[in-house]
Amino acid sequence: MIPMRIVETERPGFDEPVVELWREDEFIGMVFWDDETAVVQIYPDDDGDVKDLEARELMRVLDLAEQIVSPDLGDEFGEMRDAIRVISGGAIEGGEEAIDDWDDEDPAVTALLTEFDSQAVHRTEDGEGFFPLDVAKAFIARCDELNLAVVEMEGFDFDLGRLIERPNLSMLTRVDTPTSWAIFRPAANARAAETLDSWHARDTLVIAFVFQLPTGDQIVA
Repeated sequence: MIPMRIVETERPGFDEPVVELWREDEFIGMVFWDDETAVVQIYPDDDGDVKDLEARELMRVLDLAEQIVSPDLGDEFGEMRDAIRVISGGAIEGGEEAIDDWDDEDPAVTALLTEFDSQAVHRTEDGEGFFPLDVAKAFIARCDELNLAVVEMEGFDFDLGRLIERPNLSMLTRVDTPTSWAIFRPAANARAAETLDSWHARDTLVIAFVFQLPTGDQIVA
């Protein structure tokens, strides 16, 4: 069967985020918080017929959706995230050799990557890192201290070793007119911090970054 995907939305009348369930372009239903519990609504198809859903996939998606809509996140996913961090930390290709490759980098870039490389909970084959929420906040602050600017940011859910795309969680900062670095850098980082604060906090949320040097060069964290 075609796997389901989730989309986090804000809807009038709901205090907490609402999670929509989709299968490609087919709307399956939604999960929302009602009083003291998460509620799921499954809708029939366009012809009014029932939908066949793979039970294990549905259980996995609903478990994640409950974490998103719940106003009180438990410790279970936090413990899972810490365990994943320990496992993936030793599995990152390159290891110390990758750090040695930074010798020719700008000192600010070297300082940033040295400090945060091991704090990524997941890295893709091409080296892109994904950072938990608390680390992401510190990453933005450290960029500002090192005279670097966060110019791209994407949010994902990292659930049981699997990255789940969240197309509505993204930020891109560009300027159309010449702007001094002294103005652009703090403005870009302030926007990144404010955007991150606006995303619903949960322990499965991970962030990917692209940051920029004063020279205009951009680096994927």
